[in-house]
Amino acid sequence: MNNRLIVILLIFFSTLTVFSQGHDSLYHKTANIFKPSVVSTHPSGIFLSRIQGNFNFAPTESTKINLSVESGNVWSPPVVAYIPNQTSDRDFISQFPWHVREFAVDVDTLDAKSLKVASDGVIKGFRPNIRFKLNTTSELKIGMRLFLLSGGKAPFSLVTNDNFIEYFHDNIAGGDDPFDRGLYPKNKASLLFKDRNDNQVNIKRGDVFLNGFEFTHLFYPEFLKNEERHLYFNIATHVGLNTSQYNSSIDFGIGINAMKQYAYKQVGLFNIGFNLGINRLNLFDLKSSNVEFASNDYLANIETIIEYNFFSKGKTRHAFGLDFYIQTSLYKTDEFDYLIPTKNGTSFKSWNMGTENLYKNNNYWTLMYTFQKKGSMTFYLQQDLTVNNNPDIQAGINIIFEL
Repeated sequence: MNNRLIVILLIFFSTLTVFSQGHDSLYHKTANIFKPSVVSTHPSGIFLSRIQGNFNFAPTESTKINLSVESGNVWSPPVVAYIPNQTSDRDFISQFPWHVREFAVDVDTLDAKSLKVASDGVIKGFRPNIRFKLNTTSELKIGMRLFLLSGGKAPFSLVTNDNFIEYFHDNIAGGDDPFDRGLYPKNKASLLFKDRNDNQVNIKRGDVFLNGFEFTHLFYPEFLKNEERHLYFNIATHVGLNTSQYNSSIDFGIGINAMKQYAYKQVGLFNIGFNLGINRLNLFDLKSSNVEFASNDYLANIETIIEYNFFSKGKTRHAFGLDFYIQTSLYKTDEFDYLIPTKNGTSFKSWNMGTENLYKNNNYWTLMYTFQKKGSMTFYLQQDLTVNNNPDIQAGINIIFEL
């Protein structure tokens, strides 16, 4: 993980100095990097506001509406994990590998709190937003997060339904039922989460939930822009208002974005973007019984993207992009040293995933294609190669048009 991140950073910063100036006619046609929302439909993450990169080079000249629809297949079998309260118990448990700790103590009599996680279904997200110019150096973006839990049957979830994903595993990559998914009914849906304070999430198939609104101020400082080198920067200040019955709170974050352009042989253009962000979760709790979706107060993220653009004869812009997003763990990693996951008696290949992965960083790749004429439309496919509670496959469509 660390080596991968270092390579990405080196590639990005090397472009700031070695790429040539290119061709102005192409630069003027591409004033932004096309990127839909790439934050995943993580079963816990959807209840939090999360920061991602803004790769526009300047404030929008016109008011723009952005409509984004996403579909992600989530799966983790039921698992209960125990967190000992006593320091002596924690020290004792930490001597054992995590997968045998339940045999070292009697969890029924142990002085401990517990977590319970079970995820199944296709989470469909709707993320409309509007952005408009405030002045020559800033703009405001206002958006919302709305979700639906679906069973994911085709054709409404063509590549994110259970049957397609397990067919892919069995016949192309992954092997025979690599996560014991076949031991459970397919195309069902439910989300269950119980935190250590006994606050619970219990969502059923067909449930719709409005999880929040987001307000982002984007500042494009002129003194950092370098037109000769085609370098651009902006600073995002983010306020997330979480409105679900499970988390009513206000988050606050800040992100720094850098972009570089490079024209290739007068026919195409490469755009490269880099984002670094940090988000303070639950800065203000609006009720006392919020579910603890994260024990870390802060979530940090890094995002990098490379995009290739070219123009067809009809003056349509085409763009192919590859995005990598990494976010720090929701739960404090040192707590995993004494966490006691317990087997559920049915699945044995992935029984621990739901709780263990709360203590791991999240990362995933997104491949996207955009075409633009008057408005623009982006199609994307996302894959979590490390299987950290993010969707096995997430797909989406993003449409932008001007008012």
